[in-house]
Amino acid sequence: MGPMQRDPEPWRKLGDALDGRLMARARGLLASEYVLLNSEGAEVGRLDIQGPAGAELTAGGVEARIERAGRSGYSMLSSGEEILASTADPTSPGITSHGHPYEASLSLLRNRAEACPKDHTATIRVRGGLTNRTYEASFDTEDENSLPVTLFLLYHLVSQRRQAYRAG
Repeated sequence: MGPMQRDPEPWRKLGDALDGRLMARARGLLASEYVLLNSEGAEVGRLDIQGPAGAELTAGGVEARIERAGRSGYSMLSSGEEILASTADPTSPGITSHGHPYEASLSLLRNRAEACPKDHTATIRVRGGLTNRTYEASFDTEDENSLPVTLFLLYHLVSQRRQAYRAG
């Protein structure tokens, strides 16, 4: 039996609908659920953050789950397939999506994250507001892996900032 054939179509459709831009807004003051919006402000999905344990994503025809993978990382599952794996490093997680490595960096103080395929300039950017309630993200629509990486960075940034505030 050969490897499982992945269907990139739902991710591609979502990426095209977002046109390389995404906004996330927390529902309520201390909410762990973020509404995902396109550039016109229309709701396209939800990201339910469950702390360091992971998150649930529903957007367009895409459903995905981010979950802890042992002590040293995370994985993102969609349609029963692992589409992303990451180390648990809080500020520079190593990310691999469909066999393609990405370099990432997070700044918890500035509430920003960037990523790019190895040896390229940053093509994925996530920026958050001071209160951790609103985020803007941009990604490369030509790179079919950039949207899952963007959503993982959004989760990772929100989760890490919450942990830092609780620890402080």
